[in-house]
Amino acid sequence: MVNERDVASAKGGGGDREYMKDFARGRQNIFCESCGINMRRDPDFGTEADGGHTEQYCSGCYVDGRFREEATTAADFITKAAERIAAQRKQSPGKVKLDLKKELPKLPRWK
Repeated sequence: MVNERDVASAKGGGGDREYMKDFARGRQNIFCESCGINMRRDPDFGTEADGGHTEQYCSGCYVDGRFREEATTAADFITKAAERIAAQRKQSPGKVKLDLKKELPKLPRWK
């Protein structure tokens, strides 16, 4: 017997509707203004003190209206957040540090 989910996956559509509901913003590219991660699903977005989502920062950088790492410069942020971001991106901390040194100066939080 053929399962509808298997047919959808074979056609390239894949995924069930419950999982796809998380992608509320469709194909928009919204990037964290602190670390540069592409935020696509609701859990990716940081939260304000009132519990509402913010489209400026990711949940890794900003929770309950505050930054996780109290950094005043990009270099300070890299030192404090590289391990967390490396685990999130499934990359080595060394590679993440090099990438962040290139990416961060372009982001609004660090300009």
